[in-house]
Amino acid sequence: MRFPLAVLVGLASAVALTSLVSPASAVVTFDQSLASGWTQGSGTTNDHFTVDTEANGVELGLRASLRFVGSITPTGNLYEAPAGNAGGLALWNFEFSVNPGTLTGTTALLTITGPGGILAFNPTIIPDNTPAFGSFDQNSENLGFPLFGFFLNFDPNATGLYTFDLKLLSSENIQLADVSIQVNAIPEPSTWAMLILGFAGIGFMAYRRKSQPAAITA
Repeated sequence: MRFPLAVLVGLASAVALTSLVSPASAVVTFDQSLASGWTQGSGTTNDHFTVDTEANGVELGLRASLRFVGSITPTGNLYEAPAGNAGGLALWNFEFSVNPGTLTGTTALLTITGPGGILAFNPTIIPDNTPAFGSFDQNSENLGFPLFGFFLNFDPNATGLYTFDLKLLSSENIQLADVSIQVNAIPEPSTWAMLILGFAGIGFMAYRRKSQPAAITA
């Protein structure tokens, strides 16, 4: 989605919080469904999340998905997605879920690190999070959206590794939960096929040149 300029204030505040976080051990599981359920979008399934579950009903989840297709099956917390451009957006989304459980006064902090930059912000301030007016926040976002793309110098066609780290902090800035995933943007299968065909063509042309008899000159 597209953010209002006011989000930049939340961004600056979130970045400031990073120096105040105290480490805490996380109970992280991979390739899981969310106990909170998944309410973002129609027809999308509740699966393939990397999840941190803590006391008091706290649950954080992250995953990557193919746009208009479905979630990506990870290896551990690594998701492989195709690099490519669709109307200026990446072919894949990152998706998050923040459920503070019974705790109050908490703040979420999502830090995205990519080949072109780093961005940290509170994902719960995104206006179209679901469920609307609920006790937790979920959304599906794309790095090609203007705010993300600007700070990360994002190029949807470029390959590279992206790290998403989601924390939940108490009102005293103590870390309550932490989950992270990596998304490896790689060439599309069709790109690989074209490369292979290209190399085969170059090899065939070289073979033909080598096998042709030398021209006879008078």
